[in-house]
Amino acid sequence: MQSKPTKTIGLLLIGAVFLFFSNGRFSFALAAWIFPILFLQVSRNEKKIFAYLIIPLIFAICSQLSFWKFTYGNANNLLFYIPFIGGLVYGLLFYIDRLLYSKIRGLVATLVFPLTYTSLDFLLNLLNPFGTTGVLGYSQFGFLPFSQLASLTGMWGMTFMITWFGSVTCWLFENYSLKKSIVKGGTIYLSLLALILAYGTVRLNIPLHNSGVKISGIHTYDKNVEGNQMNLALFKKDTTEFKKISDTIVQRLIKETIVEAKGGSKIIVWSEISPKILKNSEDSLVNIFKALARQENIYLLTTPFSVTTDGSLSENKILLFAPTGELVLEHLKYGGNFMEGTVEGNKTIRTISTPYGNIAALICWDGDFPSIVKQIGKSKADILLIPASDWKEIDPLHTIVAVFRGIENGCSVLRQTRNGLSIITDPRGKIISQLDHFATSSWIMTGEVPNKKLWTLYPIIGDLFGWLAIIGFGIILLWTLYKSKQTG
Repeated sequence: MQSKPTKTIGLLLIGAVFLFFSNGRFSFALAAWIFPILFLQVSRNEKKIFAYLIIPLIFAICSQLSFWKFTYGNANNLLFYIPFIGGLVYGLLFYIDRLLYSKIRGLVATLVFPLTYTSLDFLLNLLNPFGTTGVLGYSQFGFLPFSQLASLTGMWGMTFMITWFGSVTCWLFENYSLKKSIVKGGTIYLSLLALILAYGTVRLNIPLHNSGVKISGIHTYDKNVEGNQMNLALFKKDTTEFKKISDTIVQRLIKETIVEAKGGSKIIVWSEISPKILKNSEDSLVNIFKALARQENIYLLTTPFSVTTDGSLSENKILLFAPTGELVLEHLKYGGNFMEGTVEGNKTIRTISTPYGNIAALICWDGDFPSIVKQIGKSKADILLIPASDWKEIDPLHTIVAVFRGIENGCSVLRQTRNGLSIITDPRGKIISQLDHFATSSWIMTGEVPNKKLWTLYPIIGDLFGWLAIIGFGIILLWTLYKSKQTG
């Protein structure tokens, strides 16, 4: 029976509002659970045009608005519209659900939508050079008992449970007269959800090892002020002006590092691109950094962004120095090099042993790829250090993405973010300290960080759940094609 037009329009409008707030810069955990219910009510019961055209368009528009200037700031560039294109693809999942759902009976039919959605989330993780930002599970940062599921299945189990909730809810509405079926179906889903929440609650309340280390994160300039001044000098090939600004920033970093070391911090992390330097200045600065680490008896994570004026690729990297002054870890950024024009790293993340726990480090965009970052879980990292640089339109979501790498791998996370949200979290994603670049002019964050990891399953089984979702969807697709052939 067709719904009245006003009811359909109401469902779509309310669904659009919840979709907008389900991801992107202004995301709320509850919204992600609700919007699928509203859209599925329309896609399954109204004319096909709603499923293959209207809902995808709504999805595309809401995605573009939710991720405004997330992929690119200039509307004249195709990259600016990546969220719109992605939204169209996700919106078409409701049409796939409509085609297959009606051909399957019982509770099994409710699996079509979550398996389809989870498969796409997972495939984007494998194929999308932008990474996993936008995956539905990131919306659950404010719902930590549920977010602990990432420690078992990665992000893919979270997507599955959220979207299955919408599908099951609609199925219960449609079959309300079949008391036994809906009781059985509802009990199965709610029991599984209750187990997940019970696991998450217990994990959140497990006492951590009574061991920690004081860590400070530092950045000392704004990318839109001195950052742009350096870029302009580089464009003009005015290396004298460039070096003058760069040296000033280096001196600030050294000064603040000494203050934090005197205050008891044993590990000090500079944000991404701290500092931007000329390639021919690198060796002399490395000697200065070595001496600073040795002088203050600290682990010092620096992030020199080496540039030249001859058009060759820049290097965006981490240099971590031990209290002896020894360079103990070097890492080249591998995430987003196609956008940033930098030398691409080899996607290997090293973990080093220190008196303060096992430490791993990567740079900003690197953290958007859980299938790569799970290396740190296998190497038993206790603390993940992430120097980063963002911009206002991706704050705070890009930082939240990084926090989930800690939940997945059972380690504490420090993300020091120039022009964004800096944060320190424990292995469960609980916030220890945070700093909003745009709310203060003193960009130093300090916290006592747990330095013993929690056990997690995800690094062991990897993306098994994602692959199972693809296999499950494939089985359902083949089954419906077989049934259609039989009845045809």
